[in-house]
Amino acid sequence: MGTSLREEMISLSLFGGRLALAELILFSVFLTDILLLGIMGEINLSGVLLANAAFVLCYVTALGFLQGALPLAAQRFEAGDRSGYHAIVAMSLLLGGGMAVLVLLIFLVFPVALRLFDYRPDLIAESWRYISWVLPAYMLAMVYIPVRNGVIATGSSRWFLTLSLVTLVLNAGASYVLGFGISLGGLTITGMGTSGIALASTIVDSMLFAGFVWLLHRSGFRLSGIPVDALTARRWPVVRRQLAPAMAIGIPIGIVFFVDSTLFSSALMLAGRHDVQGMAAIGLIFEWSALAIMVPVGLSEAIVQRVASATGNDGPQRTTIAVITRAALMVCSAYVALLAFIHFGLGINVPVYFIIDAAAHPDLVARLDDLALLGFLVAAFHAVIIVLAAILRGLLDVKTSMVATLVCYWGFGLGLTALFVEILRLDVWYALLAVVIALATSTAVIALRLRLRLRMPRDAA
Repeated sequence: MGTSLREEMISLSLFGGRLALAELILFSVFLTDILLLGIMGEINLSGVLLANAAFVLCYVTALGFLQGALPLAAQRFEAGDRSGYHAIVAMSLLLGGGMAVLVLLIFLVFPVALRLFDYRPDLIAESWRYISWVLPAYMLAMVYIPVRNGVIATGSSRWFLTLSLVTLVLNAGASYVLGFGISLGGLTITGMGTSGIALASTIVDSMLFAGFVWLLHRSGFRLSGIPVDALTARRWPVVRRQLAPAMAIGIPIGIVFFVDSTLFSSALMLAGRHDVQGMAAIGLIFEWSALAIMVPVGLSEAIVQRVASATGNDGPQRTTIAVITRAALMVCSAYVALLAFIHFGLGINVPVYFIIDAAAHPDLVARLDDLALLGFLVAAFHAVIIVLAAILRGLLDVKTSMVATLVCYWGFGLGLTALFVEILRLDVWYALLAVVIALATSTAVIALRLRLRLRMPRDAA
């Protein structure tokens, strides 16, 4: 018997809520760095935002690419096929390791790329000062994704909040101590500035990764659980056979996430070539948007697991998936309404509060106020897209999201951004407007596809 709408909303809210809060807290680790860097100065902030823009592009692409294994692992786990679950997770871990090596190569040549695009030398130097110490954390993040997905596939999110909270507290303390220095009695630690904050992130992220490895072990994953191939008496052929089905889902999702991230990264980098303060303003707005969408990101992971498990079960699948869809949309709508209340009802422009010493940066605050409405629309549309695409992804329907993002983000978004900023040399307000137009058109296309997709089984019946 299928679950009721109320039961499904409660289930999604509890499971997805824990994931969402964990995502929020983990993202706050990066936000802590931004707040501390804002104290140091705009050049410190801009240099790190530039590096993080490139990292977010890598991380989000890897997140999408490795998402292909999540619904498959969830289906195998739900069906009781533990051997298949072990093989899929192992394959995903290998892919994560390969992406870590790719991230290393990308950031080793990052300063050279910045010079080719004529960025200011002091901005490049500050960016590299951060990268040289945070690079191990960047690489570890690529392997963290499949480890975390392996735990989520089991339907468990216990300990997520605890690990995330501990990480946030440790990072805040370590970043302050290593970034600004401290003197207590006979103990004196000299602050390392931007490099110290980056080093703190590397240390704390390594501890977080160890915690999730422990959770994966608790969930029952073992390399020894991978079955041995009957012909070769080796485990590798079994792992390799999981690659094709995972890539059939993961590659389109990776393209979607890559295109999604390039929309924001490109807008930021194009603005930075002509207006450093404008880049800082939209960079803070994108940080706020990224923080705001952590809730739908956590919810989307729960949706993929729930929909994939429902399609993997025998029984009233259509009813179950319809209920999950309605529940997901209602929870998402409530969240967007909350964002609207914060922005319009309370009149709070959140990115301004990311600047600790706002009084010392009146021009930056004024620009953030001018961009406030567009910043809200970025967060709202992005949240809806994530939830709609997650429902389709749980149904193993990923092509529409891929085409929609390619056309809307690169066609409308990047095309208009280049036109406004590079050709017409307009203000960063227009760069952000281009992003909003891209998100709005993509939302409409994906919503239409989901409506048609959910009606297809009923019409066929």
